[in-house]
Amino acid sequence: MYHMLIGVDSEMTEPSRVTEAVASIPEAERNIEVTLLNVFKQFEVTGAESGTVDSDQMYDDDSFPETVDVIRDGLDAEGIKTTAIRRHGDVAEEILARGAYEDVNLIIIGGRKRSPVGKALFGSVTQAVLLGANRPVMVVRTG
Repeated sequence: MYHMLIGVDSEMTEPSRVTEAVASIPEAERNIEVTLLNVFKQFEVTGAESGTVDSDQMYDDDSFPETVDVIRDGLDAEGIKTTAIRRHGDVAEEILARGAYEDVNLIIIGGRKRSPVGKALFGSVTQAVLLGANRPVMVVRTG
């Protein structure tokens, strides 16, 4: 069984592209298992009047963004088994940790269209995953 981890961002404007990429693999419905991982980014904001707001106060284990549903429904329609997980923390660290924990064969993350200057540099999460992974990483343009 070939196991993939897909880092699902709530800001993907075309999440179905991830489904297309996975489904295009020959015999995907028989040989692929997918873990969908959505990470709620950890943060802390301090304001003069409001005090400190911590992401722990807003995090909900069961509050998946719509992009997870779109990808899960698309893969399910292709006959590809999926599991969805939601975590809280540093996005790149959580993706890398889950990939290692599940010993996945491939990590898939979404990428966005960049300006000419931005094309020379990946986003911080994409760059951190590409540089920190000890397994193959596929970037699928999702926006």
